[in-house]
Amino acid sequence: MNTTPLHLVLSLLLLTLTPVTSAADTLNLWVHPFLPATELVKKFKPLADYLSHECGQHIQVKISKSYNSHITGAGKDEMDIAYLGPAPYVKVTSTYGKKRLLARLEVNYKPFFHGLIITRQDSPLNNLQDLHGKNFAFGDPDSTMSFLVPSFMLSQNGVEIKDLNSHDFLGSHHNVVLSVLGGYYDAGAIKEEVYMEYQERGIKILAKSPAIAEHLFVAGNKLPDATVDKLRRAMLNLKDHNILSSIKKTVTGLAPVTDGDYEELRRILHNSSSAEAKQ
Repeated sequence: MNTTPLHLVLSLLLLTLTPVTSAADTLNLWVHPFLPATELVKKFKPLADYLSHECGQHIQVKISKSYNSHITGAGKDEMDIAYLGPAPYVKVTSTYGKKRLLARLEVNYKPFFHGLIITRQDSPLNNLQDLHGKNFAFGDPDSTMSFLVPSFMLSQNGVEIKDLNSHDFLGSHHNVVLSVLGGYYDAGAIKEEVYMEYQERGIKILAKSPAIAEHLFVAGNKLPDATVDKLRRAMLNLKDHNILSSIKKTVTGLAPVTDGDYEELRRILHNSSSAEAKQ
């Protein structure tokens, strides 16, 4: 006579009926290391959970070890989903070819942003030509708006890096603006969003960059078309403010994106490379 308790039989039956998500079924959303890994996982997990629900497939957040490894991984299709800055995206496509695009950030209701070169309000500097022989603060050498675009802006106005008295990379936009305010540097490069935070504290704009398309999400070419379509639809339909602001407090949506949105940045980076090669 079978004496197995009924509750054990039911538990075993439930286990056999419950689907188990295997590692092969899991998609990875990769993010470049612009903050500590634990912070980035916290910021992007709400988006990953939302996409998991909408697409019916588990998605987990993974953080790349470096900017270079992130570009390589996205380029070689080692990532299911990759979050990329504008300049890294241009580098990926120029080296590895086109990628399937999902969506780009909309920040304060705009899918593009500007870089600024700033100085203190009481500074005698009035234009970029005045920066000859001055001390300049950049953010990160891989940053679109705290180095790549502003260095092009300087060059276009007759100021090469070698023409500065000194320049340093301070790691972030916030470090740049605080160091300029503190008088440690004559001028610096930041994105417009950071300027808005500090404009009342005594800084002014020397120059503003052209509009550059925002950060974006791309899908690896190994993903099935149906999965890519689901991901794209889910991102473009996302309206939950809590999920969006978790990425960054000023994110207001995810907008459609095309490769052509990054042509202006391509032109800038190409011209910058050409100018460097001639020096």
